[in-house]
Amino acid sequence: MITVKVVRDKSRKVTGIFVSGHSGYAEAGSDIICAGASTLVYTLANSLERICGIDTEYSTRIAEDMGDGNVSAEIIIPDGRCRDEGAADRAQVIMETIVLGFISLAASANQNGNRYIEVIEEF
Repeated sequence: MITVKVVRDKSRKVTGIFVSGHSGYAEAGSDIICAGASTLVYTLANSLERICGIDTEYSTRIAEDMGDGNVSAEIIIPDGRCRDEGAADRAQVIMETIVLGFISLAASANQNGNRYIEVIEEF
């Protein structure tokens, strides 16, 4: 199962998203749920860099699939890495959008008693 951990601060702003595991829906390389999760992870990292100016060298770690289908990604918004308040606000919109993407993916994939992906929020 893919586990998505969403970390929020005291004001409920998303400060990090951590993704790990393999959905088990299909073999590595043919798993549409893993493909959807990977797309969300890369969209998040690229958006934070291009739209918000956050240097992903310091905020992102994505481990490529080593043949076993497992994914591992950590994307955080480090304190002081946003160039201004506008960039910080845009980063929150992007993070919340990706969280909704993971929740939607889980809702559509986890049907008929199947559990391929879970989203956990930590405060």
